[in-house]
Amino acid sequence: MNILHDELKHDLVARGFSRRNFGRIAAMITAGATLPFYNESALAQLSKVNAPPDAVLLNANENPLGPCKEAREAAAKMIDQGGRYRYAETDRVQLLLARQEGVKTNSVRIYAGSSAPLHQAVLAFTGPKRPLVMADPGYEAALAPPLSLAPKPSVSR
Repeated sequence: MNILHDELKHDLVARGFSRRNFGRIAAMITAGATLPFYNESALAQLSKVNAPPDAVLLNANENPLGPCKEAREAAAKMIDQGGRYRYAETDRVQLLLARQEGVKTNSVRIYAGSSAPLHQAVLAFTGPKRPLVMADPGYEAALAPPLSLAPKPSVSR
């Protein structure tokens, strides 16, 4: 399977990506992700506000209803599988989503959270000729140092 067709390869080279500097770029991104001020828990603290205990924090993507009955039952069944890598389950979810959406299976990716795919989307779809345009408030991590390979975003307030 050829993931990078000629057009994608040309685009990566045009944006400054080459085999020579790929290792440096990967190392920088990896190092940046380990810094204490730039990780999931650090970013989650940005949503901390002084609010009444029963307040719904929309800025933290809270769901005041909690999981539905079927989701709670499925989660309870998975307790017995704790500590196991259930790769087949991930594959089943990927296949199901692809079928439901009418897309190819390799067009669906399953992630444990949104940070990784959002970081990858910023890197994949921005460049000197394709700047990131975002609202404020928006996706804060797009402005973080490890993603400085992309051009400075245009922030609309």
